[in-house]
Amino acid sequence: MSNSFLTSEDLRLVVTRLPMDVRKLMMKADVILGGGFIRETIAGNQPKDIDLFGSSGDVLRIAAELLCVGRQGRKYSTDNAITVLSGNRMPVQFILRWLFAQPSDVVESFDFTVCQAAIWYDKKEAAWKSVISAGFYPDLAARRLVYTFPRREEEAGGSMLRVRKFLQRGYSIQAPSLAGVIARIAMAVRWDEIARKNGDGYASERSVALIISGLLREVDPNITVDGLDVVDEHEAINAKELA
Repeated sequence: MSNSFLTSEDLRLVVTRLPMDVRKLMMKADVILGGGFIRETIAGNQPKDIDLFGSSGDVLRIAAELLCVGRQGRKYSTDNAITVLSGNRMPVQFILRWLFAQPSDVVESFDFTVCQAAIWYDKKEAAWKSVISAGFYPDLAARRLVYTFPRREEEAGGSMLRVRKFLQRGYSIQAPSLAGVIARIAMAVRWDEIARKNGDGYASERSVALIISGLLREVDPNITVDGLDVVDEHEAINAKELA
């Protein structure tokens, strides 16, 4: 993938829109901001949450604890992420499911080009830096979903559910990208098992549809990292957790 960078104006905009405590945390801890917060800020929308990535679970857990203590908030933990909650403040997610040594690795892991952006603080140079895919700006301007065929472990239906959310927000998707998303689901279908269960050696549309519906329902909402919707796209948070 050919990497590029945010304009200096957009980099400054995103950094200044970060909550002060998150900005200070990023300047101390080795964490990387990626995905939805960057896209939504540049597009002039209100981000729903903040997703931070790192190279190890220990780094992320310590950073989450520091932020939680500073906010006098509470943590909601799963195997996939630690979410720091504090009143009406924007939730901050520390993503544990995928670990990345380099910001460029974060960018390459996203399934659509409009999500392929990362920002971090370079301590050696005492400067904020960014990396984006070549398609980030043009596809964001066109509100166009371009599938990246990412090589990462995830539930097969994740990208399809994200397509649905993006379409609801006015994005479009061309046939090749939609085909790629569909192919990911199709690759997870055990066609031979379906045919065997049917007893006639034939996998009917109805039987395949039932399997694919199950794949979509199996998706752990917390793996969807792009800030589309805190409740729908992330681990459902019990109302008591927010009280």
